[in-house]
Formats: sequence, C-alpha cells, structure tokens
Amino acid sequence: MGRNLNGIISGILLVSMLSVAGCNKGESNEGKSNESVSVEDTKKEKKKDKFELSLGEISDDVYLSKMLDLKFDAKSHDMDIYYEEGLIGENDDAVYDRTDMDEVKEKIADGAVISDMGASDTDGLRSVSITIRKAPDSKTLNNYIFDQIRDYEDMFKEDEEEFDMMEKSYVNLTDGKVTGKKIPGIEIKSVWEHDGVRDMMFYEKQLFLKYGDYIVTIDVSAYDADDAQSLLDIFEKPDESDFEKAKNSPKEDETRESKSERRDRRKRQEENRKETEESSEETTEESSTAESSVEESKEDKVSTGDFCAGVTDGNVYTNSALNIKIDITGKHMVFASNYEMELLGRPSGIVSEEDKKYYVDKGKPVLDMVAHDVTFDNTILVLLDGDVDLSKVDAGEDSYFDKGENAHVERKKEKINFNGKELLCLSKVETKDNGSKYYEKYLIIPYGKYTATIGAMGNDENFVKNAFKMFTIAE
Repeated sequence: MGRNLNGIISGILLVSMLSVAGCNKGESNEGKSNESVSVEDTKKEKKKDKFELSLGEISDDVYLSKMLDLKFDAKSHDMDIYYEEGLIGENDDAVYDRTDMDEVKEKIADGAVISDMGASDTDGLRSVSITIRKAPDSKTLNNYIFDQIRDYEDMFKEDEEEFDMMEKSYVNLTDGKVTGKKIPGIEIKSVWEHDGVRDMMFYEKQLFLKYGDYIVTIDVSAYDADDAQSLLDIFEKPDESDFEKAKNSPKEDETRESKSERRDRRKRQEENRKETEESSEETTEESSTAESSVEESKEDKVSTGDFCAGVTDGNVYTNSALNIKIDITGKHMVFASNYEMELLGRPSGIVSEEDKKYYVDKGKPVLDMVAHDVTFDNTILVLLDGDVDLSKVDAGEDSYFDKGENAHVERKKEKINFNGKELLCLSKVETKDNGSKYYEKYLIIPYGKYTATIGAMGNDENFVKNAFKMFTIAE
C-alpha cells in the first residue's frame, strides 16, 4: 500500500539523477462554555497590542520561530526541510521576500496562506508543515475548527455522491501535543473499504493556534495517529544559543534568487499567461484553418524542444510532447490526486506545466503523473527531469544483496521498443527471504534538454512486465 511508495519514489529519483555526478493552548474542546471563551478572548485582546507577526527561519536544516517558540531539527531526523516552495512560489499566494513583513502582512490580509516551513521524509510520505493565514472576523478558535470540519464533511459528501468510490474519507475533532502542550485540531483519514476489509490510505492531522489576527496551522501527514504524534514530538523549545547559532550561519535563501529576480520572473510568467490566453483566443477564431495546417502546427509543437509535461483528463493522461497517452479505464486504477502527489514529494502549488518547467529548470525532478491501484501495490508514474547523459546511466551490478532491505537484488540495463522507438530501460527485481518479489522498470525518454522517465513497479510481475504496453501513441 502506501509504504510501497517509499521504494518507488526513491528509485525513480535515483534514476533521474544519474546525470548529476511558543505555542498557546487556545480552546481545546467543544465543551467549553461561552463564558470561558469570552474570558479567553478578553485575555487575548489585552495581549493583542503586544503581538507582532514574524516568520521563522531555517538554517542548517533547523527551523526556528521566535513567535511560536518552536524549533524543528529536520537534519537530526533524516528529513528534508524547506519553506520557499510554498512561500516564494509560482502561485497567487507567492511572497517574494520573507524579510519584507509589510508584504507578508499585505498578502495575508488579501487572503493568502503563507508557508512558514515544510519538512518531509526522503520518501515524501511523511511530512510536517506550518502555515499562517488571516483569522476570520468575529470567530473564536472553536468556531474556526468546527467550520473546518463542516467544510471537509461537505467536500467528502460531494465526492462520494459524484464518484462511486471504495475509498471513504472522514474528519474528526482531535488534538495533539507540541512541546508538551495540548493543541486542538482535526484529523482526516482516508480508508479503503471493500467487502468488509478496511485499510488506511492516508492520515492527516491539523492543529490550530490563534495569534492576534492570524491562524497558525501545524499540518502533519503520516501513516496513522501514533506516527503523526511522533512527528509532532520532533518540535522542541529553542533557547538563545539556537538563535545565536542561526545568526552566524548561512541562511537558506542566500543561495536563492534575489528579490528583484523573483519579481522579474513573476512578471514574465504573467506576460506568458496573457500571451497564452491571447493565442488560445486567436486559435478559436481561426478554427476553420485547413486540416493540413493544424497537423503541421502539431508537429511544430512536438519538435520545438519545449517542456514535456502532460495533461490528465478524466481517466486519460496525454503527453503531446512525448506523443504518448494512457487510458486507465477498466484497469482498476486511479490517478493520484494533487494531495497524494504532495505526499509523494511534489511540492504544493506545482501543478501547471509552467510551474513544473520552472521547478525542473531549477535542477529538481518533478512528478507529472501517478496512477495506482487502490492499495498502491502496483503503480505507474511519469517523472520529468533535466537533461540526462544516457552514456553515464548504469544499472549497476547485475546482482547483489541489499542488507538494508534484506533482499537479493537483480538489475538489468537494455534497449526496448516503445511505440516504435528504441529506448533505454532499467529493470530491478528484489527477492525477500520469504520468496516474495518486488518488480521495478524504468523507461528513459530524452526530449530536447529534458528527460521523461516512465516507471512501473509493484508486486505483480505481469503488471510491471506489461505496464509500458498500456501507453499508446497520442493522436
């Protein structure tokens, strides 16, 4: 199931990279009386003038926040930590400079949700994040939490009415402990149910704090409630020496784009969007153009060396640049949602082709598509990356024993025919002591200065063996 994706994502990333040599308590339960809430609000109102919004900082893979009085040492727990993907991103909520608090406050006042930190396991399945948003007017923290529950319940109900799903989602009131303090929140569970069998697909816990006019959300994605709490237990209270050390260390954003560069990039993106919209309108007006001209324009698009992201529409994924498509209708598979893609390591907000291109141009591979069965036992994916020197791609030893996985591994490198083209294929078979096997195959497709990798993996040998045959030529 979900744990099988640990090896999936780690494996595909390795293949694609072969070319590279205080917390406040708030209201904690529904049973508090209106009187106690009123008293709490009065206390907060007295403190309001003293409150000053500030963002945390990340130095040497450690997150520190004076406002929240929190420290998160990702480095000591083998986690990757970041903040810029959500804060300085390609979406409308982007903020260009963390130190420009006037801009941060302005963005939040306009409805933006600001990412203060994010951390994830190397496999991307377990993650922790902190976001800050504007608190709704005239609402206590309790009211806000119950509104969140109602919103999720309505969303789940709509999904169940629209789709015939074996996967059911639930939201409940809960709490969690951060540095010993109990914080109120909600838990979201997605459970696969069929013929009396229940299996957890994913688990998420959101804890809420109110600071002045702001809501702070600590969001944890994990395997279950106990695992979520183990991630929350990583938080600790910082001391002055932590901030002093951070002051003398290089900051995470010192190696990133300058503020002016980010503004220029955003301006270019807006111009590109407008050009795309205008081009789309012109195409509609000229729809009577001869069929031969249409075919010629399609060929031009495929041969320009532009980016090679695909589009998912219903049960069909189409990648016009690579001239491939896959229809999963009747194959007992589903496409991963944006939420699941985030769990698999794709940063939030990286959805459009332009977003993915910018991300890959920064030197980071990005998932374009994932299709899986309901248990995640068998999976197909498409990963986009920069240019790969195929002469340096090596499947490694023919066979070896992996002590970490306690499995015998066989690897193979060969050329196979894929939709009429000879392409490089890497395959791998892991055999456990109990005889169980896990199969992986990776097909590498060069495209201009980019590379697409199609991956197939799972416990079913026939599925992996025939997975690439599910792809056909796009028309």
